[in-house]
Amino acid sequence: MYYLLSIFIFFIIFNIIVSRKNRMKWRLKKTLTYNNVFVTNEKDGEKDFLPYGDFVTETENFFVEEHIIDSLYVDEKMSYLTVIPKTYMPEKSYPALFLLHGLKDCPNDWISKARLLEHYENLLKKKAIGNMIIIIPNSGFEGSSFYSDFKKIKNKRYESYFVEELIPEIKENYNIKSAGICGFSMGGYGAFKLGLKHLELFQVIGSFAGAISLVRLSINRRIARIVKFIYIPGFLFKDEDKENFISIFGSWGKDIIKEDPYTLIKNLDKAEQQKKRFYISVGKEDKEPYNMMHQWVDMVGRAKRFNLPYEAHLYTGETHRWEYVSKDLENFLKYSWLHLK
Repeated sequence: MYYLLSIFIFFIIFNIIVSRKNRMKWRLKKTLTYNNVFVTNEKDGEKDFLPYGDFVTETENFFVEEHIIDSLYVDEKMSYLTVIPKTYMPEKSYPALFLLHGLKDCPNDWISKARLLEHYENLLKKKAIGNMIIIIPNSGFEGSSFYSDFKKIKNKRYESYFVEELIPEIKENYNIKSAGICGFSMGGYGAFKLGLKHLELFQVIGSFAGAISLVRLSINRRIARIVKFIYIPGFLFKDEDKENFISIFGSWGKDIIKEDPYTLIKNLDKAEQQKKRFYISVGKEDKEPYNMMHQWVDMVGRAKRFNLPYEAHLYTGETHRWEYVSKDLENFLKYSWLHLK
């Protein structure tokens, strides 16, 4: 009896998994037929750069500076990097681009791993873009803040810090005429969440393999309709990352959904979103354990459904790594310049 029951349960689970995989294959195939969806082969976009030594403070056309904010919203000093053109003139206005790092990463990863400065110098030499001011914030909370106001810990209001302190300081110190925001992984989540919740601040919103559908991090998007009724007690989790997730977003599904970019697009003003430009990129093999490729498919479909101006990129053979970001970075810089200049 138990033997037959085990076989039956295995059969049901197997069919659910296979069905899910088949649905995703069909949805991916359909997504690739959309306009403004581009596929890049595994070896395309690779560039050889000389290794860095110590922290870079200057290149041919840029200065790199580190700044500290003694925040009123979080109980830690917050740092950020600025990449400033050497030709910067206070009387002239410039586009600004905010780049957000991933989970347990740091701002310098955009320079040492994504090779931001080399890519920017290459595009300047080709006259493919002009000068922008680039701001690379530290997320805080040892690189794990999700750029969010914590639900369960006091004095951890990272979204408030970003909007109420960091952005005003940048605008006070530099002549900014427009702004874009993008991030990798956790930073992709932060960019989409901050960009959507504060549409008045950003013209371009982008993600490299971002956690742009929180429900998809571990479960099927179809369960999103019932997630808001679920309570997740924190004591069930001993894994540090999952415990932090509960500290940030809370235990109630309804609170998680309020911070979910995939859901925000559905609930926010469509006319205002249609004035923005969205950039969505991922590696095709970025599937486990957090379903980043699945989230990309979800978000591209939602952007198309709501008629949002977007450009989407899929990199074959690529996984969740900074080297993939480096491959796609010049595309995003050109896209940002086009819509921010």
